Amino acid sequence: MFKLTTRLLDYQTKDHPTKLWKWLLAGLLVGLSLTIAFARFSNPFLSPSQVALAYARAVYSRDYDRAWEFISAEDAQYKSREQYLSQNVSYLGLQQELAYTLAGWIQFEEVNLQIDGVHAVVTVRVKAPNGNQPEVYEILQSARRETELAAEEHEALIERLEAIYAAGQIEILEGGHTFDLVREWSGWRIRMGLGEAILVRLTAEVSPDLPWDFYPLQPDVRAFPGEALKVTYRAVNRSDRAITAKGKHFILPEEHEKYFTTLQCFCFIQQTLKPGEAQDMTLVFRIDYDVPANVREFENHYIFYPIESFPED
Repeated sequence: MFKLTTRLLDYQTKDHPTKLWKWLLAGLLVGLSLTIAFARFSNPFLSPSQVALAYARAVYSRDYDRAWEFISAEDAQYKSREQYLSQNVSYLGLQQELAYTLAGWIQFEEVNLQIDGVHAVVTVRVKAPNGNQPEVYEILQSARRETELAAEEHEALIERLEAIYAAGQIEILEGGHTFDLVREWSGWRIRMGLGEAILVRLTAEVSPDLPWDFYPLQPDVRAFPGEALKVTYRAVNRSDRAITAKGKHFILPEEHEKYFTTLQCFCFIQQTLKPGEAQDMTLVFRIDYDVPANVREFENHYIFYPIESFPED
């Protein structure tokens, strides 16, 4: 085998040098491609507890692009990366840097770990800084104006956050959580269980006297109780004149409406579209924590009316 390989290499080198270099270049490119592909994933040697902590810190920091790397292939069948990122809005720039500073102070204590083949269940006790504490929230909101802040102000915000933490002025929240994981070729991954999540169907229509098209950009989403998600509807004015209209919101079935909380909605105000104008409109909602276990589906429905014929009741 060694002689055959040597002769083959000698043949390529002496008689076909160009072909040899092409093969070497191709091999280099394949190796580079594999390196880049593997770089997209977290360390495959991380333990289930380490993966759970990394995922929790990414979600806490609202770095959903990073969090997606830890989500199982099974869950990706129910929600694509693009859908996941559009429904969960990430922090950017300095705001995310500050959030990661907070996330670095999260403490995980493994309480129980069970591994059965390619499945693992890890229960942890968590201590995490309260990101909604007024002093902390104000710092995070200040960071949203990153483009308006000088470098010294960036450092000042980071130092201010670190100072109040060092002084013990940030409330630490404590609780427990159980993570379900599955081992894939790229390592342990979080099994969110999106297949068992609550299905929210997104539907829309316009009244007969409104020359608009109006529809959701995706027909449905899957949500867990307590999870705030963002979805988008699109309206298009098909007429040759500007029209002002307003959307009326319905949650079906009506008896489940009390478990559906609308956090932000275009239906709160009237909308004006110019002739031929298209506009994307945002809804942010949450299924309440106390939703009964037997409630597995909602329909979120809108009807758009011209403002002059909008039903007030």
